Amino acid sequence: MYLQKVLRRPLLKRTFASSNSSLAMSMEDQLRIQKEANIGVLSGGFLSAGSLSAKDSATSDTYCNGWKVQQLPTADNCKIIRTNISRRNAAEDVLSSSTFLHGRHRVAVSPHDACVLQTRHYSSQCNDNYPKYKNTLLERIPKYVKIVEVGPRDGLQNEKYIVPTDVKIELIKMLAFSGLPVIEATSFVSPKWVPQLADAKFVMQAVQNVQGSRFPVLTPNLKGLEAAVAAGAKEVAVFASASESFSKSNINCTIEESLIRYRDVASAAEKFSLPVRGYISCVVGCPVEGAVSTSQVAYVAKELSDMGCYEISLGDTIGVGTPGTVIPMLEAVIDVVPIEKLAVHFHDTYGQALSNIFLSLQMGISAVDSSIAGLGGCPYAKGASGNVATEDVVYMLNGLGIETKVDLQKLLLAGDFICKHLGRASGSKAATAFSKTFAHASKLAEIDSKEKQTTNRNEKFRTETKEERDVVKPHPLHPLLKYD
Repeated sequence: MYLQKVLRRPLLKRTFASSNSSLAMSMEDQLRIQKEANIGVLSGGFLSAGSLSAKDSATSDTYCNGWKVQQLPTADNCKIIRTNISRRNAAEDVLSSSTFLHGRHRVAVSPHDACVLQTRHYSSQCNDNYPKYKNTLLERIPKYVKIVEVGPRDGLQNEKYIVPTDVKIELIKMLAFSGLPVIEATSFVSPKWVPQLADAKFVMQAVQNVQGSRFPVLTPNLKGLEAAVAAGAKEVAVFASASESFSKSNINCTIEESLIRYRDVASAAEKFSLPVRGYISCVVGCPVEGAVSTSQVAYVAKELSDMGCYEISLGDTIGVGTPGTVIPMLEAVIDVVPIEKLAVHFHDTYGQALSNIFLSLQMGISAVDSSIAGLGGCPYAKGASGNVATEDVVYMLNGLGIETKVDLQKLLLAGDFICKHLGRASGSKAATAFSKTFAHASKLAEIDSKEKQTTNRNEKFRTETKEERDVVKPHPLHPLLKYD
């Protein structure tokens, strides 16, 4: 009856061609299969089923008797896979295997109950079968991108309630465990201005011996540098602005005054053999002045480079940048600073961060700032939402075939940890999608477990003899009571 209802629904057809055949697939085709068959579909996003011609079968890439898997070529490089797989196996695979997080899209269809179980994830892994596109569109994209995690500092500094020190330390350790090479740990600023970071000394002392990552800290002046050195910091950062108005509101001085201050910090850091990273805020727009001149951004970047900053991060503080405004800004800066010394730092206020990052990669940038779970904002820039989420950046870079050395699964755990503490949903779209998929798979596993228990009880009843069933058994609630 259920099958007939499904067959009466409007058909959804998808047509695609392989090198040897042309198949038109519909929902009706998928349901008209032999009772013993099971269907699966993976990668590329095309749902496919139906009978296969002998010619298709003869030209298939692989055939494995153990799993009964058959792969067929198609015009758009997706693969059609027929496999026998149970609902339980599919759910367990999602819950227990990290390969799911690396983009193996699996769909199992059981014709016995005409239902579709999707443990789905459209792969973000790069498909190397597109050489003609890669040569023209991706030729300048670097093979490796360094991700600078700014969540513990830039992500948490704007939180209304104070985050406990031990939570910050645990977050930093989890981020380091995920493989992130650089994690901005904290800032040695006056607690009067940023009370959230008043525990900078204790945070730095707790994480300075964590292996595998570097932990730069912000030092706005010589006093902050001295405190950072005393706490064991091995790398520092300074932050200037391309906007006069924002510089005055953020660090209480003009751009020129800030540059003089940072020259002193850079000179003192050199004596301690500490590398210095430079930040420039409001490289595209300012919450007070509006659009910012590209020549002003280039000037500040050149000054920071000349004073010894090994890397300069260009920050779109209020997230107003688009590819149309980011391109001229980057071109102006690249004219005066070597591109290998540049990084980008985009907020996602208008949903433009990933497109701006991709554009920056095409222009040759190989360092990207991001924040776990999209945390962040600026206390002096109203309307500035969080930074681009690290999970989303890693997901995109995986799809481009770019090496990051970051484990996305461990990154998701770190994001889940801090979001649960803050009591809010993650700002990462990738993390949100994964969490929904995991919840669905967990529910299916729970249902399957209950079905298995019911099956075991029925099997036990069938194996009992009549004499065993006729024996009067004690009532489970009271030993003196008997079943009727």
